[in-house]
Amino acid sequence: MSYIPKQEKRTRERIEAKLDQELIQRLERYCRFLDSDRDYVIAQALEIAFQKDKSFAEWLKSHPGAQAL
Repeated sequence: MSYIPKQEKRTRERIEAKLDQELIQRLERYCRFLDSDRDYVIAQALEIAFQKDKSFAEWLKSHPGAQAL
């Protein structure tokens, strides 16, 4: 079982990020493994990080305006 489930199609907004070449290669391989595109894999990885980061959850509670961004 993978950490990231198969992709659902959703409306998206474009962002730009620069990554190390090694990380891009690993990302590409993981995308092939999941049969999903980069956008989906990156979004799911961020969701996992946000859910598991207890410090971030506490920070959000103390900064209620930050949740609206």
